[in-house]
Amino acid sequence: MHHNIPIHENRMFRSLVTLMLVALCLSAVQGRRLCHPTNVTISAEKEDCPICFTLTTTICSGYCLTRDPVFKNALSSVYQNICTYNEIRYDTIKLPDCLPGTDPFFTYPVAVSCKCNQCKMDYSDCTVQSIGPDFCSNSLVSQFQLIN
Repeated sequence: MHHNIPIHENRMFRSLVTLMLVALCLSAVQGRRLCHPTNVTISAEKEDCPICFTLTTTICSGYCLTRDPVFKNALSSVYQNICTYNEIRYDTIKLPDCLPGTDPFFTYPVAVSCKCNQCKMDYSDCTVQSIGPDFCSNSLVSQFQLIN
């Protein structure tokens, strides 16, 4: 038994399947939050200051579209984008009880806006694994004095 399907119906069916696959892929990407500023807790401490403070700051976090070629060439370089700072400001806190001669001020970055771009080692941690941002070596206290 042979069924004759008109050509225009076959094209329409393929177009519909393609459209459904594109919609499925886009919905999977939307399940991830794109690159954006987000609040995190970090620690502030210095070697000659006995107390570690936790504070909330804003970092860049989220998903960036990336591509990885199937056929890699030793002569071509592959760059992957990460979620990183677009605009940044710096805030400062004063750590108490520091030893005489120690600068008690701790300055940290605050993300104002974010973008997907190459990792800049000058101001980003681009490692695969590092200690958590709220790790403390000293005694922990959750209060701080902001200096503007």
